[in-house]
Amino acid sequence: MDLHTNTNEDDLLLSLGPDQTPSINENSLADKISRINFQRAESGGFRGLTEDNLREEILGERIVTKECSESDGESTEEEEEPDRIKELSIARQELLCQIDSAHQSAMFALDFISLALSKDAPTQAVSTISSELREFVGLGTLGFDKLNATRITDTKINENKQVVRGWQIQSLNKTVDSILAAATRLEKEIESETRYWEQVLDISNNGWAICCLPTEKQTLGVRVGISDASPAFKSRSLAALRRNHDGSIFLDQGISGSDPQVIRVRIETNGSKTGSTTTPLLVPDNAPVQALILQARNTLFAEELWQELQREARFLCSFGVSSTSSTVTLTLTPQKRALIDIVPLCAQSISESRGKDDFFASGIHTALHLGLTWSHRLVRRRRAQPPQPVTSNPLPEPCSLMRPILTRLVHERTISEVIAFISPLTASLRSASIPASYNSTRKSITLPVFLTKAEQILTSLSSQLEFFIKLTILPDTEISITIRTMAYRDIIPAFQVQLNPESPMILTCPTPGIFHSIQDFQEWILWCTSCAITQHLQSSLSKYIYEPKWQLSTYSNILKREASDFEKVIRFICITVAQVHNQKTGYPGIRLRSKWERICGSVVDAGDQISILEKELVERGVNSKSRKIKDFYDWTAWYDKAAGGKPYVEQGAREKNEATTECSLLDIVKAIGKISGQVKVDDHTNFT
Repeated sequence: MDLHTNTNEDDLLLSLGPDQTPSINENSLADKISRINFQRAESGGFRGLTEDNLREEILGERIVTKECSESDGESTEEEEEPDRIKELSIARQELLCQIDSAHQSAMFALDFISLALSKDAPTQAVSTISSELREFVGLGTLGFDKLNATRITDTKINENKQVVRGWQIQSLNKTVDSILAAATRLEKEIESETRYWEQVLDISNNGWAICCLPTEKQTLGVRVGISDASPAFKSRSLAALRRNHDGSIFLDQGISGSDPQVIRVRIETNGSKTGSTTTPLLVPDNAPVQALILQARNTLFAEELWQELQREARFLCSFGVSSTSSTVTLTLTPQKRALIDIVPLCAQSISESRGKDDFFASGIHTALHLGLTWSHRLVRRRRAQPPQPVTSNPLPEPCSLMRPILTRLVHERTISEVIAFISPLTASLRSASIPASYNSTRKSITLPVFLTKAEQILTSLSSQLEFFIKLTILPDTEISITIRTMAYRDIIPAFQVQLNPESPMILTCPTPGIFHSIQDFQEWILWCTSCAITQHLQSSLSKYIYEPKWQLSTYSNILKREASDFEKVIRFICITVAQVHNQKTGYPGIRLRSKWERICGSVVDAGDQISILEKELVERGVNSKSRKIKDFYDWTAWYDKAAGGKPYVEQGAREKNEATTECSLLDIVKAIGKISGQVKVDDHTNFT
């Protein structure tokens, strides 16, 4: 075929040659002349090439290039958007051409193979050869044959068959051996898997949550932590249940696993250890997997509890709580404190002497664990509720772990102080023949019925504490005292005081409602008691003494009367109830004192029959040197804490520890009135 048949005069003719390696003759003159002869074969080749012809060709190429660039610029400006339909049509034509080319190549290959097979298998070749090729060439015109004859003899064939049979037997033996080994291995694997899944089933039946690990979907894990814990410990709550070769389970906690630890509580009294919690033993590695899971769970719980204790200790510095990196100190009383720390478990038991405060340490240890459990329950409950509005500065509050303990200690200490105050008060009044009494009860908190038993117990530990005391001073005067202590903010007990509606003290000593200081509460109780006794004495004396009449003064605890004779009439009687302390024993007590103004000289005739008490009062009045001297009579009761809080009474504590006949308060007042006035005959009437 002529290479220049379909070429135009303006087409550039190039000479095509094989790719050659670079050489020193690459740009030789002979090579260049041969290329020029090939490119300009029509114009005479190299011999017809002149300098003028080359200049004309160069000038013509420049003009054509300039025109092409101008036409390209115009077409670019005119056709701003390409014709999409035209592009798709061109692409379709190209795709069809490529498909047709591939089809032609496949048909040529099929015709070639069919023509080659037509010599030996014409029947099979006829079904695949094209009709055009069969008419143009004919069948059997192309064939193939071996160049060399085979050298395999019958003997060689038999030997090869024996070799094949031997290899087959050997392969079968190896297959049988591998099958037997696989069966043995599979049997062991089945036993291991059976043992593994039995242990997993036991773990699940005992309440442990089984799930797939998030990072290893093919590995089972157990949740050793609590899903409601803080994020730092929630991420460590999963442990992998990996299988050993014998089918036993290996608990893998990963890099987050730490050495087993436990919270320890110690009680120190005046610097010496008086109580401590027991530290459990370390679970060995060959122990049942459930024991290891429980130990891992306790360790995570102890670590979270220790972190929350450290956080809460920063907020309770004003309540006697201090913390270091290794210990949290909780002040219980001025002489006693609790030391809380986290210690590792020991493989061997350490013999420790038991102390008297071991139960106290165990109680604090249990309360701390219950407090963290309750905080987890509150987190779960808040998660089920609608979310709270987002604030700009959220203040994260630590868990209330030590605060309920401090609240209960403050509450019990307050109750002890109130009982140590009320008990000798009633005892001293009874010693003066005043029918005073008290009874106390603990108020039970009403809890929601929808809470479970466990939630009710946990709620009672963190809710407010109440204690009720009913103090009866006189038959018509009763004081209801309610002591409330709440586990929030300052942990200050509140004293709610109420008088019975029939009491005359409602006008004389109105209650302020609530006291936040025990000193103010005690002062009001003492003042109210003094006023109640004084007012009752005034009404009682009106039944016995005619002239002059006793009246209440400006102070509600003082009785006064108008005197006709300045030197021989007792004008004032003062009733006081006060707190005292025994200097010898240090016991607190309450003193009821009847104080009066005594006079010089006796106003009772020597022939009158008077009692021993009246005689003593007269003699002291006669022997006195000053004209105005105040005399008094005391009834004192002490609170002996060592004897179980039982009060004991001391009567007649007077000036210079003089002994006086035991008598009631009314006897004293009647004697005072008899010295300076007229008294009815009945001297044995009780105060009531």
